[in-house]
Amino acid sequence: MNRSLLKNEVLAIDLHGAYIRRVSLRGAILDHANLTGADCKGADFSSTRLRSAILRNADFANANLRGADFENAELDGANLSGADLTGARHMTVQQLRAAIVDSETILSAELRDALLAR
Repeated sequence: MNRSLLKNEVLAIDLHGAYIRRVSLRGAILDHANLTGADCKGADFSSTRLRSAILRNADFANANLRGADFENAELDGANLSGADLTGARHMTVQQLRAAIVDSETILSAELRDALLAR
């Protein structure tokens, strides 16, 4: 995959069910991408733009999502267990409640407190 393309183009691509474990998509622009059911365990999505992306039932266990932009992303059933969401942008409590998080998921204090205040 051409790294410069990932950094410069808006990719509304279909990665539905894709196996992209431990792949680096750091800084990619994946607005409107479909990652439904994708296996993204341990992948690097740091600083990736996922605006309006469909992430339903995707597995982001232990993934690096530091600084990723989740504006209007659909996270229903997405596995964020052990994922690092430090500095994630436009992440809402509603999105987190729709996803799977655990005690190993790294969140900002504000999001963690709001999530625990169910």
